[in-house]
Amino acid sequence: MEPIITATLESVDRAMEARVPFYRRFGVWFPVLVYAVSRLLVWVAGSVLSHDQMALHLGQELIRITYPQAADPGYLSVMTNWDGQWYRIIAERGYPEVLPRTATGRVDMNPWAFYPVFPVTVGVVMRLTGLPFVVVGPILSMLIGVAAILMLFKLVDEAVGRWEAVVAVVATCFYVASPIFSASYTESTALLLVTLTLWLLRRRRYGWVVVSLLVLSLSRNVVIAMVPVILAHAVVRWRTGDEGPHPIRLRVGLAALAAYAGMLTWLWPTIASAVTGTPDAYNETMLAWKIQTKIKLYMWWNLLYDYGGVATQVLGVLGVAAFTWFMLTRHSWRWGPEIWGWAGAYPAYIVLVSSTTPSRVRYALLAFPMTLLIAWFLTLGPWRRWRYWALGGIVGVGGVLMWWYTATYIVIDQLVARPLLYP
Repeated sequence: MEPIITATLESVDRAMEARVPFYRRFGVWFPVLVYAVSRLLVWVAGSVLSHDQMALHLGQELIRITYPQAADPGYLSVMTNWDGQWYRIIAERGYPEVLPRTATGRVDMNPWAFYPVFPVTVGVVMRLTGLPFVVVGPILSMLIGVAAILMLFKLVDEAVGRWEAVVAVVATCFYVASPIFSASYTESTALLLVTLTLWLLRRRRYGWVVVSLLVLSLSRNVVIAMVPVILAHAVVRWRTGDEGPHPIRLRVGLAALAAYAGMLTWLWPTIASAVTGTPDAYNETMLAWKIQTKIKLYMWWNLLYDYGGVATQVLGVLGVAAFTWFMLTRHSWRWGPEIWGWAGAYPAYIVLVSSTTPSRVRYALLAFPMTLLIAWFLTLGPWRRWRYWALGGIVGVGGVLMWWYTATYIVIDQLVARPLLYP
């Protein structure tokens, strides 16, 4: 009898295991593998397209060149183009104590437009290893990207589910602007700090949230978007009666944490003014790139009109309305207040504050909750049976777009009067 019972139990276990979607068996190896494949594609694209890069010399029109390059400089040099040259200045020389000025007396372009965590870290690694910036910058950015994708997988897996985590990783790694993870830029650092902060907040490790917010505020100018996230976290704890034995203390503490996140927005501008002795040094520096730190909603409205006139503007309004509706349904509430708050706050921040330059495409890398919309859509009845094919389609189409992005916005094969990649 015992062998029969054992065999029966084993059969039941096999049957139950067969009904479990195979993606539930994915571990940390999955995000690492997906990221590695996407980085291999970027390496191939960058290596091939680097043959098309023109020579860059001092005095070049339409672009500020500090470190001249010969034509066809190779993959690593290509991945230090554009803002990478500014990060190299910071890594090798630091920030200037006196703001440079043009002949008209206005503040000229200078490193204070760029936040310090990534370039200063690159500089430290350069001194420890003796390696040049063209090696350390791109490779360190790519390695930080591994940690960022792992943190993204862990956050979404714990907060929402394994399927959503799988989609988030695939869609992020093969997003059109994801080649920037392999360049000397701050996107990988910012994604790591954003996902880490949300995970720490979800785990209620508020002391570490204080630290991660500080580092984030010195990495990218996005920490203000964490204020609604913290408030959403506090409201949910209050509404669910999950405030612990000292609810008043918790409310005061979370309010202080939200205020702290808001005040950190002015930390780097304050440091810039203090070091240079120039009031409003950061904003004056940004104006050198013709970037104003003001509400810019009208620019997005005008951009929609430029794309397709009034019809595109109507579609834009409908898109915002549809997203707002989704954010008010149970489908988004199951993400948890941390991801839900970031899903609303960060896109609003982009639309209200950032410019409509091509940089908006890479800014969207931090809007990773949008990938959860894809995950939800692919679980709907008509699409469910095709969801794995859809993931393959994301990889295929994303790979083509990544190649295009590398050719268009990373490799410099010609200089024409088109928008640049801004800080």
